[in-house]
Formats: sequence, C-alpha cells, structure tokens
Amino acid sequence: MLPRGVVANPSSKRKDLQGIRELAILGVLGFHFYPKLFPNGYLGVDQFFVLSGFFMCMLLTRSQKFPIFAIFVEFYTRRFKRILPLYFFFILLTMCVIYSGFPDAAILLNQESAGKALMFVSNRPETVEENYFKKVRRNI
Repeated sequence: MLPRGVVANPSSKRKDLQGIRELAILGVLGFHFYPKLFPNGYLGVDQFFVLSGFFMCMLLTRSQKFPIFAIFVEFYTRRFKRILPLYFFFILLTMCVIYSGFPDAAILLNQESAGKALMFVSNRPETVEENYFKKVRRNI
C-alpha cells in the first residue's frame, strides 16, 4: 500500500478546472431538460471527459517516485470502491421500482438489461445489432 495521499492529495485540487467541469455538467443537464435554452449543452460531455482525463493524469504523474504498478493498483482500487457500490445500488433500486409498478413484459426486458449491466456488457449487443450512423442520419 502506498502512503496516503500519493494518488489523491486534496490540497492540490484545481478549483478553477473543477468549476469548468461543473459548468459542463450543468450544460448537459440543461440540454436534457431545456434543449431550446441549451442547444449546445451536449458539448459538455466532451469537456467533462477531457477534464476528467486531465485530472487523472495529473494525479498519476505526481506519484512518479513509486512503482507504476502500485500506483495503478491503488488508483483503480480507490475508484472501484467509490463507484461500484453506487452502481450496484442503482441497478437494485431500478429493479425494485420496475417490479413494483410495471407490466410483466417490462419486467422481463429489464431483468435482461440488469443482468447485462451486472456483467458490464450492457452496450455490447447494441453495437453488434444496430447501425449507429444509420440512426443518426435518419434524424438529420
């Protein structure tokens, strides 16, 4: 185990870039809820991911004096501990809501979707079965 703070040091956060990332999130939410007011809000997705990648690289380059394998293990262990419990909780919550208020056909479809989500392959069948660009061209 690496010393605490090797991968994440709270005192070195870039609040300016965190603020831009928050604006990107607000733009995406605005695009989803008020598309006429935020017609370019979808661009916030790209901004968010670019800034998130920058933050991850910044964290990893600060810890160069430790073995790279140990840094990656700690980085991904922390990430999984933070993300996976919430991920599984929302899959469970979604299934509970579906069982309590939707018809049997929706239950079967969503059981299949939940199973795929639990195995982290929920998008794979769609990429094989559908032509994404054909769908996009139809909407233009």
